[in-house]
Amino acid sequence: MSDYDWSIYDREWYEWPPKRQGEFLTDTLELYGDPVAMAWFPQSTLPPKLERYIYKGELKMVHCQFMQRARFRGETYILERDLSRPAPPVCNGDAYVGLCELDERLEPGLTHSRTDPASGQSARLGIFGSPVASRRSLIHAYHIVPNDTRYFAIAPLNDCPFDPDVVTITCTPRQATMASRALQYYTGKATIGETGPGTCSSSWVASYLTGEPRYTLGCHGVFGTMGIDPTEVCLSIPGEQMTTLCQVLELWKERGKPLYQEAPPNEERGYIKAPYEGPYRAHARVQFERGVRSPEKDDNENRYVPWSDRKSKTHSKS
Repeated sequence: MSDYDWSIYDREWYEWPPKRQGEFLTDTLELYGDPVAMAWFPQSTLPPKLERYIYKGELKMVHCQFMQRARFRGETYILERDLSRPAPPVCNGDAYVGLCELDERLEPGLTHSRTDPASGQSARLGIFGSPVASRRSLIHAYHIVPNDTRYFAIAPLNDCPFDPDVVTITCTPRQATMASRALQYYTGKATIGETGPGTCSSSWVASYLTGEPRYTLGCHGVFGTMGIDPTEVCLSIPGEQMTTLCQVLELWKERGKPLYQEAPPNEERGYIKAPYEGPYRAHARVQFERGVRSPEKDDNENRYVPWSDRKSKTHSKS
């Protein structure tokens, strides 16, 4: 098999190879950390050039923790089945991405709703309040059939040695919105998301199986086990759509379309405190015609009280 030409299957990225994609997105979207590339390899499909990335270290983590290391440390990992998984497993995430079998108690609705009395664990509340609620959530879950995947590859996009099947951007909602809008620019197809199943299922695996961008608000795993910031969300994009995303963002940049509007947020804006002084004058006129008094008048009845002050006064009364 020494004459087997693995390169014949390499994707042609033309002007947007993964390295340029990663550097461009990090700079243009002002990302904190690298976009993370992922790829799935069934048995006998891992090119020999990638074998050196197979992880054989002693550190036992679930796959999303390795993703965080790729995001912040620039490290590449190829995980083989469940050999890098801690025991006992902390979640079903490795099973969702196809590295191992699903917990036998998951599909009956028990894993996320009831502790197993035979395990010796004390009773505690789970993600769902009943087995039936847990089973209903599984309708929305995506998972790759166990044993279909031998290797699961993870790398920072700007230093990725393989062709990504999916790229996940961990970012703020504003950054995710800009990326989603760029993907919709010529198709008009909305980016959809689900929150309930694990993020690995509803974002990166869903994107892998459907060929659609998928976002999620998160789950216990990404905020706890993976450790992303509470202000961040995950947006996953099929690898073949990454060039379109970058091309549209580049077009906007070249033609002067502002990516972010840096107006002060929430109550810092004058027209929240007093719409008469802000840009929404039509709204102000409607209020004036209805007899609504300006909150800027310096009297106790109409003086504007910021939310933080009102909240503190409410708590002090209680």
